Amino acid sequence: MKKKLFAEIDRLKDQMIEDLVKIINIPSVKSSPKENAPFGENCRKVLDAILQICERENFTMKNVDGYMAYAKYGDSEEHMGIFGHLDVVPEGDWDDWICPPFSGKIIENRMYSRGALDNKGPAIAALYGLIALKNLEIKPKREIRIVFGADEESGMSDIDYYLSKEKLPVLGFVPDNKFPAIYGERARANIKVSGDKEKLYTFLNKYILNADNNGKRLGIDFEDKYFGKLIVRGYRIFTEDSKESLRFQLSMGECDIEKIIEKIKEKAEDLEVSLINYTEAALKNPESTNVKLLNQAYIEATGQEIEPTTTTGMTYAHKIKTVIPFGPSFPGQNGIAHLPNEWMDIDDLVKCAKIYAYGIYKLNQVEDGDIIV
Repeated sequence: MKKKLFAEIDRLKDQMIEDLVKIINIPSVKSSPKENAPFGENCRKVLDAILQICERENFTMKNVDGYMAYAKYGDSEEHMGIFGHLDVVPEGDWDDWICPPFSGKIIENRMYSRGALDNKGPAIAALYGLIALKNLEIKPKREIRIVFGADEESGMSDIDYYLSKEKLPVLGFVPDNKFPAIYGERARANIKVSGDKEKLYTFLNKYILNADNNGKRLGIDFEDKYFGKLIVRGYRIFTEDSKESLRFQLSMGECDIEKIIEKIKEKAEDLEVSLINYTEAALKNPESTNVKLLNQAYIEATGQEIEPTTTTGMTYAHKIKTVIPFGPSFPGQNGIAHLPNEWMDIDDLVKCAKIYAYGIYKLNQVEDGDIIV
């Protein structure tokens, strides 16, 4: 079946690229809400556009009040869920791009556009994985649903709304991180330190700039077996309420955030330390059906033996306990999304579609009573 699925993706390649360009052409950056468009006109347009593509392919569809939209193959009480997003971060200065950022232009077999990798390209690849299964008349054991979001980049209120209206899937994945199968997303904390300018810069130099990024000097060099060492990153200096302030981020595994803040306060002495926000780690079962079968799909599709892993990223999987991140970036590919000249190789787009088709196929073979979450 793998060969048949891969051949069908090859046959669909040109149409897949054409559909991706249609979706990329819509500058779906969040804007002021309008009627039936909670994230602005263009975010609504992109949901309408993807549903038109799904209608052409004879899927059953639903727009969830402009927050998300989905297409489904099959109909049952339980379902498999694949969750991508079609909103994008702002494109920035057009002068920094080698081509217009919403053009979908292909240069030397690489598509340069905002959303090419994050996340329109992978979402379309996942959709075409499902189209391939449907074209080959592979019967779904349970409903297979592909869901498209419109507010992932600005807080994920779309998935919160969706989950208040729709049932959780029993298994599935999010094509918005990296390969292979991912069983955990790190916790994140944003920390602010404020006070006397001279003391603040002393703190910055001693504990951030001239220190290892594992937080050892701060006394917060925590580590766990799933996520590894804590990482200190992303500092910036700014003035707020006439106070000089420093802000930095911590990326870590499961931890006691109150203990971490107390440790930082000890080093900051009479500077003011506050926790701006904190999101707990999302650790999934490394032995789950999702992790086991999707990782095997990746190995069989690529020939690359690799173990499941964790990530510093954050996706819809943080909020959906029954799905895991899975692709689209391949090992060694870093720092592409959110920058000028965001890109995705056409060969990688096709490869992703094949991996997703095969992954969906493998998950589809599992009986309901055999699913391990």
